[in-house]
Amino acid sequence: MSTTPNPAAMSAAGVMAKAFEGVFVHAFSRGKDDFRGAGTRFFHVSETAWGLNRGVAARYASWSVPARCLDEWFEASRLPRKKDLLTALSVNASTLSRTRPETPLEPGVTERLFRQSDLLVRAAEVFGEQGPTWMTKPHPLLDGKTPIEFATNEYGGEKVRAILSAIKHGGVV
Repeated sequence: MSTTPNPAAMSAAGVMAKAFEGVFVHAFSRGKDDFRGAGTRFFHVSETAWGLNRGVAARYASWSVPARCLDEWFEASRLPRKKDLLTALSVNASTLSRTRPETPLEPGVTERLFRQSDLLVRAAEVFGEQGPTWMTKPHPLLDGKTPIEFATNEYGGEKVRAILSAIKHGGVV
């Protein structure tokens, strides 16, 4: 049995989802798609939750995003430290510092952007404005790693989703 989400948490999640939406639209606007006109949305909302549109994410996960996208994503994420961005996306700081803003990053970064965005929105649903902070605190069920660190691959992401779901619905992890 699910609980009704906290309106403030839903609001925090909605604000974050919309911010990520803007980042992705900007990152993928290359004249190939009219995101606004075509109705393509990276995030959707149901009665109880915001979520990544997995079909749209699958379509764009193999595309490269320009390096400038990472600063925009970091701002949208509300993560406390830039170091958390590098951890979440498995990006090397020195390599990134030598990269020009329009340089395309490897497609694996795009997939990690989608995964971490989805998890951050879910954390905001559960913890409100403190969602990004929760994602950066070590957790005993994640071998002492932070959720953002543990979710650098899809298997870790699934474990973090399960923990967030259990917290949200009052279940067992």
